[in-house]
Amino acid sequence: MRFILGGADTEMIEIATVLATTNHSVEYAKIDGVRVNRSEAYEATHPKPKAFDVWVECKPAQYDKVELYSLGIDLVDHHQEGDIGYDMPASKYWEASSLGQICIKLGIVATDRLRYIAAADHCLLAAYHEQCPDVGRDDFIKFRMAFFYRYSKDPFEYLKNLHKNALTCPTVVIGDAELYDISSLLDKDRAWVSDMACCFNMKTLSIRQKKNRFKLFVSNLSSRDIKAFQETYAPSLGEVITCYGDPKRQFAGAVIEGQYVS
Repeated sequence: MRFILGGADTEMIEIATVLATTNHSVEYAKIDGVRVNRSEAYEATHPKPKAFDVWVECKPAQYDKVELYSLGIDLVDHHQEGDIGYDMPASKYWEASSLGQICIKLGIVATDRLRYIAAADHCLLAAYHEQCPDVGRDDFIKFRMAFFYRYSKDPFEYLKNLHKNALTCPTVVIGDAELYDISSLLDKDRAWVSDMACCFNMKTLSIRQKKNRFKLFVSNLSSRDIKAFQETYAPSLGEVITCYGDPKRQFAGAVIEGQYVS
């Protein structure tokens, strides 16, 4: 089989590492000769798809999923409706995650490392709070903090201090939930905020302004509050270009035209 991998993140790097131990070939999805990032991974122009390919969190431009399946191409993903892993609960994180799907396909046995990466990618909040089988909180925290030693000598202490700072951020009510608007933390601590919010079970909103549009992202909400975000809150801010989310994974996002006005 030939595996085509999407944009780089912790899970995708581990997938490449796992595949390197097999005899299967690996290529990267590209646009104009440059590897895709995660936001453009579903519009790849290279390589040309062929039967028995496995495209992982990416897709060739000009093809929809039905066409790819009809060509004998397999898709490994959990981000969009229709994906095998979409809407799977935390208890099924291994089967849901792209890493887990590939390991199951190839008969590779899960290790603690593989389980932790799969759980973190599919349901970070649940992984921090012992809702994923075989993922204990203390060991999971140690594993996650190992990624942050390049930024701090004591990552967990840094995470706790960041949480204290986040508690001083302004709040926004969406549905029945009160969210902390942590947008001001993104410039300095963007790499930390997801782990901070999930470790301390904090409901958050972040806003990133682009040239002619802005992106909202909310995390750790109930399915009811995600529905309120998608159907009421985001449309109240302007014309919605796209809106997405996964109630089981407790996040949602929206891209809206124009400049953000509080």
